[in-house]
Amino acid sequence: MNPARCLLQCGDEGAILLSYLDRQLDSDSMAALDRHVAQCPDCARVVESQRAVWQALDAYEPVRISADFDEQVMARIAAERPWWVRVVDSPWLGGGGSWWKVAMPLTAACLALFAVVAVWKVGDAPLRPPAAAMDSAEVQQVEDALADVEMLRQLGVTEEARQL
Repeated sequence: MNPARCLLQCGDEGAILLSYLDRQLDSDSMAALDRHVAQCPDCARVVESQRAVWQALDAYEPVRISADFDEQVMARIAAERPWWVRVVDSPWLGGGGSWWKVAMPLTAACLALFAVVAVWKVGDAPLRPPAAAMDSAEVQQVEDALADVEMLRQLGVTEEARQL
């Protein structure tokens, strides 16, 4: 390792600094890093912040949990009602699930009314295309027939047919 080169500017600064903080480097490298950290304020700041993190982790004591913690959690999950049951039983909808006793007949009445209106409107609908569309079709047929007759006249076919 080159002690003149700043650790923050080389690509493996994380591994070197962690090894330095963990005191896993050989004595020559440790001495060189001690000198560098003493002279380089950026590396000194990184080393101090890492030491603070390690000290905080060493001081941390995990929360004690009971031996049957997993079983308690699983029992609570099993006892939890599905989201849709909670919505149905919510106070906004009357609570206790009694709101459906009013909603179901009201929904059935709306569906019956919709069916009556749909059948009534379908019964009034014409089974053939509207008259305006029929008129345009008839006009087109007449125009086509007149064009055909004009073409037959130009060919003289109509005069021969009269003579026969």
